[in-house]
Amino acid sequence: MRKLLLFVALCLVIAVPAFADIVIGNPPDQGTGNCFPFGCAYTTNYQQVYSHTQFGGAILITGLEFFNTQVDNGANMMNSGTWTISLSTSANNWNTLSSTFSQNLGGDNTQVFKGNLSQSWAFGDILTINLSTPFLYDPSKGNLLMTVDAEGTSDPAGGIYFDTNGYDNGNFDGNTFLGRVYCNGCGQTTGTVNNGYGLVTGFITSGGGGQTPEPSSLLLMSTGLVGMVGFLRRKMNR
Repeated sequence: MRKLLLFVALCLVIAVPAFADIVIGNPPDQGTGNCFPFGCAYTTNYQQVYSHTQFGGAILITGLEFFNTQVDNGANMMNSGTWTISLSTSANNWNTLSSTFSQNLGGDNTQVFKGNLSQSWAFGDILTINLSTPFLYDPSKGNLLMTVDAEGTSDPAGGIYFDTNGYDNGNFDGNTFLGRVYCNGCGQTTGTVNNGYGLVTGFITSGGGGQTPEPSSLLLMSTGLVGMVGFLRRKMNR
């Protein structure tokens, strides 16, 4: 019976769906989005900074999420290419980013992912990027910087416009917690800065304050597992 209970407990852990522990940028800009740097044939560098004020304490980041809820461009495939993603602590904030990419990097800059993100796609899907190397971020030491280098990208199925925050009628300055530097295809070490604009981003973390599933989902899972226990008990008692 003890083995049975351990099995049920394991099932409960496995059955709970994964959620981003922290989402920065919600609610998103209504009816608009941006395809840089994951949703179209974007090449070269991209940086996005997240103000330390958006984090309650140190976290171990194990994954990133980007959302497509505002613009349906009809794409049925994610783009193909190679994306290299690094994370670091940065002294530069949403309103102090340098147009020179290297000047935004922190001393702990760490490559956390490299690979192709090609996959089937439908409007409303979430782009989940599981990091090959988790990153320990401590907001007391500065802001969080994401650096993306995109190579050989193509978007044969059309662009995917991921949710943003800070559009402000095309001024790209509508918040005080996100900022970006971009340079699509320019092959240069400098780019264009938008203070107060960026992609809505979910952070999946290890062991920290995640969102919990809806009570109805937990009830359904629990009911099913209780039924399983009853079935196994009856079989064991025969």
